[in-house]
Amino acid sequence: MRQRVMRVAVVAVLVALVLLATPLALGIQTSFFADERDELERTALAAAVHVPPFVVGGHVELPPHERGIDVGVYDLSGRLRNGSGPRTADAVARAARKGLVVRGRGDHRLVVAVPLSTREQVIGTVRASSSTAEVWRRIVLAWLGLAGIALVALTTAVAVARRQARTLSAPLEALSAKAGAVADGDLTARAEGSAIAEIDRVARTQNTMVEHLTRWLEHERHFSSNASHQLRTALAGLQLGLEAAATGPDAEQRAAVTEALDQVRHLQRTVDEVLRLARATPRPGVPTTARPATEVVEGVERRWHGT
Repeated sequence: MRQRVMRVAVVAVLVALVLLATPLALGIQTSFFADERDELERTALAAAVHVPPFVVGGHVELPPHERGIDVGVYDLSGRLRNGSGPRTADAVARAARKGLVVRGRGDHRLVVAVPLSTREQVIGTVRASSSTAEVWRRIVLAWLGLAGIALVALTTAVAVARRQARTLSAPLEALSAKAGAVADGDLTARAEGSAIAEIDRVARTQNTMVEHLTRWLEHERHFSSNASHQLRTALAGLQLGLEAAATGPDAEQRAAVTEALDQVRHLQRTVDEVLRLARATPRPGVPTTARPATEVVEGVERRWHGT
């Protein structure tokens, strides 16, 4: 039973972890890519603000930016004026000429392009990009952390399941041991209570069953002893009467036969009483039959006076 309880608990925890961790892992992936694009957009906008106009030519200077991000400034012809990136503007950088912030991907990189304008006129674009491999590296690290937390949760669940299995199985094992003792003949064995109500009900039912069985066995032993005594007594009286009839004169023979008939009738009543006792249901503290003591004594005197 312990293994079954542990198996059920572990499977339940695994299902819960899978149902929780799967959307969480997908959320981590989506969030990391979204954060990286937001960072690229912030970097490109900062560069667009600090880059001076270069309509008439001149040197283009870029502000410092985070390491691992390529930032490049492109004029309207698509030529790279300064920074890092492809020598000619790609589709994302060209789309930003329309005055919109454009996000996209290319060559395993995340790309964000913002328009570069002066006096409400677009004069170029600023393109920022970063490698998706770096983003995936951070995602994998986050997934590993999530897996570690799941492993800790699973280990804790196994420990709790083992303790609960021991708590549940110990009373049942004790109950089984008491039932085995009763089966071996120890009718004094009684199941003890536990902290689990359902098992307590089973234990009480078993104790009640053993008590009823004990009373039935006592009733059976009493019945056998009483029947043996009553039948032997009547048979002894009948035997004595018949023996007297066999050795005595005629008058005594008639008296002996009469006595023997009385013993036969008493034996018949004894058999009827034994059958009644056999059919009776024993109840604790209640005698199976009750007669006045004087009646019993008078009956015994009548039965044995002559003998």
